Amino acid sequence: MKRTRFTALILVVVLLLTFCLAACGAPATPPAGGSTTTPPAGNTGNAPATPPAADKDEIVIGYVAPFTGPLACFTVAIEWVEAKCLDVINADGGIYIEAYDKKLPVRVVYGDSESDAATATEVATKMVLETGVDLLVAAWTPDTTNPVAAVAERYQIPALMSNSPADSWLTGGPYEWSYGVLFYWEEALADYIAALDKVDTNKKVGFVFDAEVDGVLLSGYLNEMLPAAGYTVVDPGRFPMSTTDYSSVISKLQSEDCDIVMANQITPNFTTFWQQCHQMGYIPKVCIIGKAEHFGTDVSALGAIGENLMSEVLWDRSFPYSSSLLDYTCETICEAWETENNSQFPATLGYDVSTFEILDIALRNCKDLEPATIRDAIAAVEYDGIYGHLSFNEDNVAAVPCPTIQWVAGETWEYEKNLVASVSFPDIKATADVAPIPGYTTGK
Repeated sequence: MKRTRFTALILVVVLLLTFCLAACGAPATPPAGGSTTTPPAGNTGNAPATPPAADKDEIVIGYVAPFTGPLACFTVAIEWVEAKCLDVINADGGIYIEAYDKKLPVRVVYGDSESDAATATEVATKMVLETGVDLLVAAWTPDTTNPVAAVAERYQIPALMSNSPADSWLTGGPYEWSYGVLFYWEEALADYIAALDKVDTNKKVGFVFDAEVDGVLLSGYLNEMLPAAGYTVVDPGRFPMSTTDYSSVISKLQSEDCDIVMANQITPNFTTFWQQCHQMGYIPKVCIIGKAEHFGTDVSALGAIGENLMSEVLWDRSFPYSSSLLDYTCETICEAWETENNSQFPATLGYDVSTFEILDIALRNCKDLEPATIRDAIAAVEYDGIYGHLSFNEDNVAAVPCPTIQWVAGETWEYEKNLVASVSFPDIKATADVAPIPGYTTGK
């Protein structure tokens, strides 16, 4: 798919990021990590002709993610996945590194971004300058991936990003040291529109996008894509992320009788917006909310008004893939999570597993642990795993699917996902039609 570039939008987003990264945040205290001392399985080889100048006893990965704050829901599975992956990686003495003529165990140290870009910068910088990590990992939304990538570029240290819209992440590029397992919004939005096409509506789409990076990009994309698909856009404009009174936005959408709402917000903000919609008697026939409702627990927290909301899905048990590192398919790793944790599987599992799959492959192809060696090994990764076939493109992005799901009343859990649209990755099949929101008041 040709990916449209919005030059003016990119300039706006770069300015936003520049301002955000210039801010000063309090340093985070990394949570107790899931590092392990059990040695990993590795390759064998001959000793280097010239012994290394300095010895090493381990490979240290600095992992920055939002363990606290409004984005903390995305990190619920990281340490569970890490424990399983390092049990395999560290099962037989370590990853063999020729320059040291021995196997080195992998250890992960964590840093909490606190869901804040300035803090992510500070934590990543400390990992590089004080902890002395061999490479950086950053996960979960541009608030973490963009500032950590900037740190990697500044100090010329290899870095792997996980889960962020590629479009948002690339506003900080071009990148020489950073690579990302990311989704493209334009592909995800094509699935949004495919889902809308399954419902009989008046084709009026009301926007609820704030002034953050994703809000600016999405409104720009959709202002072009929706009219081309036969939809009319009603756009009240961008608003601050800190907004708590949405009455003016809701009144605009209500007066235009918008059957459809498209939004992108963090969970607390969408909860406020959606409750205010119901209080004002505005219930659209269809609502697609990005970011806020990726987890069944978040939908359940809305009670009855969560039924039939739609969102992009980061990964799902229905994907037809298997891990290259763990002895799991997408379905069986979800079963393992639910058995071991007595809770509904989080859609973050795919990204968390793919991070360790890529690191395992890359590090096993390193003769030494020089930054450029690790970077080049990451760039060369091409494999089949928990996200299917992955390799990095010219923008340093390994693109993953992000189809559209609908939350419906479940059998095992209060709300469960129906996969309703997947046009960008045809090997992932939609399994259901789209149902309207109960009690909708529009289009009547």
